[in-house]
Amino acid sequence: MKIRIPDLNGQKQYIENKSSIVLIGANGAGKTRMSVWIDENNPEYPVHRVSAQKSLNMPQIVRPTEISTAEEEFLYGTTDTDKKWLYSYGKKNRRWGNAPETFLLNDYEKLMQYLVTEEYEKAIEYRTEHKSGAADFDNVTRLEKIKEIWENVISHRKLKISAGKIEVSNCLENGYYNGSEMSDGERAVFYFIGEVLCAKENSLIIIDEPENHLHKSILPRLWDAVEKEREDCVFLYITHDLEFARSRMQSQIIWVKEFEKENQWQYELLDDADASDGLKLEILGNRQNVLLVEGTQTRSIDKKLYSKLYPEYNVISMESCNAVIQAVKTYGQTGQLHYMKVKGIVDRDRRSDSEVEKLRSQNIFVPKVAEVESLFLLPEVIEAVAQKQDKEHPEEIIRKVKERTIEFLSTHKNSQALLFTQQRCLNYITEQVSTKASTMELYKNNLNNIHANLNVEEIYTQELSIIDKIISEKDFMFALKIINDKGLLPDTKLPNEFGWKKEYYIDYVLKLVSKRDEVGNRLRENMRRYVFEE
Repeated sequence: MKIRIPDLNGQKQYIENKSSIVLIGANGAGKTRMSVWIDENNPEYPVHRVSAQKSLNMPQIVRPTEISTAEEEFLYGTTDTDKKWLYSYGKKNRRWGNAPETFLLNDYEKLMQYLVTEEYEKAIEYRTEHKSGAADFDNVTRLEKIKEIWENVISHRKLKISAGKIEVSNCLENGYYNGSEMSDGERAVFYFIGEVLCAKENSLIIIDEPENHLHKSILPRLWDAVEKEREDCVFLYITHDLEFARSRMQSQIIWVKEFEKENQWQYELLDDADASDGLKLEILGNRQNVLLVEGTQTRSIDKKLYSKLYPEYNVISMESCNAVIQAVKTYGQTGQLHYMKVKGIVDRDRRSDSEVEKLRSQNIFVPKVAEVESLFLLPEVIEAVAQKQDKEHPEEIIRKVKERTIEFLSTHKNSQALLFTQQRCLNYITEQVSTKASTMELYKNNLNNIHANLNVEEIYTQELSIIDKIISEKDFMFALKIINDKGLLPDTKLPNEFGWKKEYYIDYVLKLVSKRDEVGNRLRENMRRYVFEE
């Protein structure tokens, strides 16, 4: 199929030989409007569109009617002898209320009536054929196909096709209940399958937000099965689920940037390399500037904290500091993202001040403390928590935390000095190995220099001396800058001062940072100074 899409730079555009098309882009970019344009500008194909705004109220029971009437009511919202009017103006008026971009689609009952009518007619046909002696005759109904796909997707339930209604059972219990009592997700799965199976042959099927009401674990399973059942059709999805967008096979992803004016959009056809780049799709799918941080998407303190400190950014987690650094360099230089900033935050990881400044010049920022958890030990943070908890002497809590931090460093000074020694040695070795050499002899000399010039004992003594100076001067902020140990926060007993455990203390601070009151605003401002300020 050759699907026309909006003109680009005054040139007509088409997508050919694709099983699916996926529209991605930020909210308000005009994705739904574009899908309506595509619906109305491909008259050579039947187009069946399902909007994101729809009712999922399944009727308890419906009665069959005449099959062609049921089909037209479902596809176009009405029936008429003037088919040319029906397919264009009738559909726009009755199915879409003359507002196809925003109208609440309410066709579940029409879908059910069409399915039940077909079931009724095929039952008569089946009985007639068998009574005439055609024992091998079979005619599978759409409801039977829906039942098969639905039960494969939702394996802990069973459907029962009854006269004019659908019933459901829990596989572990006896008895059935009416399909109208299914959960939103279960009714959505039934609805999506039915909508697709009832579309005409060789249709363009447009699904706005195929992820609606569905758990991520069943999303690809559902649409893989539905696409397989309708290989004659081309699917167009509008989605915010970028993992789902990447999962579509033989697909063209369109990045919708902006709706400019009537029938005109800024958009870009992404190539296969872009389409397989999950991070790039996530960046393209949001209007906000991007802040890349270390950690996992769900459990990382980094993402939880920085998304609250910098709400103006789309904060995205990456698996390592090297991944953050490389991604900021890559996406910060691409012309495709010229309209947005891409920045990063990485842990200090025993970096020198010169290394930190070099990263800062590349829009990669290093907090003034060694670990993200150490930000929760800052005096400004303790004061904010104490104020909210009506503690009369926050300065006493701060004094204890500072004292215990220095004690912690004193106890662990040998291991901390060793960590810095290892890092300095690694940096030197990496530098020598990476130094360009025009001959093999020069390269061998570089490697030989490693052993000759690397005095490990001297480096260790230097690092130990620096730590001893911090301890003797009780330099709390310098201590936070060098201590790489997640045991520091609980060892200071700071959470205990409020009668809490470490996890609760961190969660409480995160809640304070989120608040838009005087304390929350001041806390955000203070903590940002230790990371980076605009």
